[in-house]
Amino acid sequence: MWHEKRHGLVLGNIDPFMILPVAGQAQGEAMCFFEYISIKHLNKHRPCESWRNTLMFFSQTVPSVRHAAIALSLVYRNYLDRNSSSRMHQPQPLNDGLPNRVAMLHYNRAIQLLLNQESGDSTETTAVTLLVCYLFTCYDHLAGNYVQAMKHLRGGVELSRNIDDVQLFGTRTLICQVAKQIRRLDMQAVTFLVDWTPGDIQETPGSRLPPSEGAFLSLDQAADQLQILVARVMRLHNTEHQMSPTGEMPPPTRSRKKILLEQLEIWSGLFETMLQESSGSYVADPETSRLVSLLRLQYTIVWILLRSYGPGPGREMEYDKYLPQFQQCVTLAGDVAAAHERYSGSLQPTFTPEVGIVPVLYIIGVKCRHPVVRRQVLSILRRQSIREAIWDSISAARVVERVIGIEEGGSEEGGGMTRSMEQIAVWQRVETVSWVQSAARLDISYTFCGLDGTHAESLMI
Repeated sequence: MWHEKRHGLVLGNIDPFMILPVAGQAQGEAMCFFEYISIKHLNKHRPCESWRNTLMFFSQTVPSVRHAAIALSLVYRNYLDRNSSSRMHQPQPLNDGLPNRVAMLHYNRAIQLLLNQESGDSTETTAVTLLVCYLFTCYDHLAGNYVQAMKHLRGGVELSRNIDDVQLFGTRTLICQVAKQIRRLDMQAVTFLVDWTPGDIQETPGSRLPPSEGAFLSLDQAADQLQILVARVMRLHNTEHQMSPTGEMPPPTRSRKKILLEQLEIWSGLFETMLQESSGSYVADPETSRLVSLLRLQYTIVWILLRSYGPGPGREMEYDKYLPQFQQCVTLAGDVAAAHERYSGSLQPTFTPEVGIVPVLYIIGVKCRHPVVRRQVLSILRRQSIREAIWDSISAARVVERVIGIEEGGSEEGGGMTRSMEQIAVWQRVETVSWVQSAARLDISYTFCGLDGTHAESLMI
């Protein structure tokens, strides 16, 4: 038995380990890229040194994790090469006809090793399987294999849910750490899949907010609690089509909206009290300051969505009431984007499996009809090519740009900018938008507020 506690990494009941040799220069370069580039951005919204140490430890000592890490590193490097700074605003297609064969070989080798692993200590086996699920989810998101990515995520979620509480919250800190990352991605998937139901979305004793007169104990606790509330709001928003044919909001929906609004208000109070009691330490530190701005941004946008949520064709007009909040969101998003630029050290493209600012900017761009705010959103989305799970900033900007063109009179580039929100009548407003990305094209479908019929077109990116 071997035990180590170093930089927050706690391992127990793990067999004696050996650093795996590097087979050639190419693998060495891939592992260096994984350590210094890939890992740095995988959890950039909520950086965690112990999680990075865990990823590096297992990628250096467990063959299946090593091959999964190399596969991710190679496809990430390919992504950077395709989206170099000189071509940042015109990204190449996700599958450009030249698949990375070497990356796929490592991907398949990781699967083979995982299937053939010995059934030794169940803790180690479970941890390795969860880690590979996590890395495969990242790999397939980045490669554009979104269906496969969600299969890996769902498999990881199911495995993590089968772990009993003694394992998860007792001495098995390692599994707890890996399961937390998997469950976070599961919770965030509801922001881009309308029929996705996260495994931990239901209220449990562990997910309940602290008493309203208190404060969060840490920024991590505040982020975890907001993540649950965001998922519940998005789940309610995504099931809007289930409202009754009369156009009236069913009583259960009204009740859920009321409860969620109350929970968001409690969260905000606990969050601001925590910041006040910290005497400015969270804001002073660049890393935690970034997360503070991101949490305020995500809180505000789901608050707007929930406030505007209701029946009838006039609901798209409700968003106009929240212009000050939208403007606040753009300011916060700009702060977060600038902080991440400093964190990255350049405007090179980045990828993370976690959801951050891209979906928020997209929502602002399609729901806030103020012409200046919309163009500020486009500017932030285009400034740096950012991939957050399925969300891609350049594709999101292209869709927002098209919605602006439709609502402001048909100009695809939004050249004939309207002077005010009031100029866009309710029947001109796009209510729902969805899109599928294939090669260098976006196939979008959209509906107008209060009108029947779905419109479809293709956009080049």
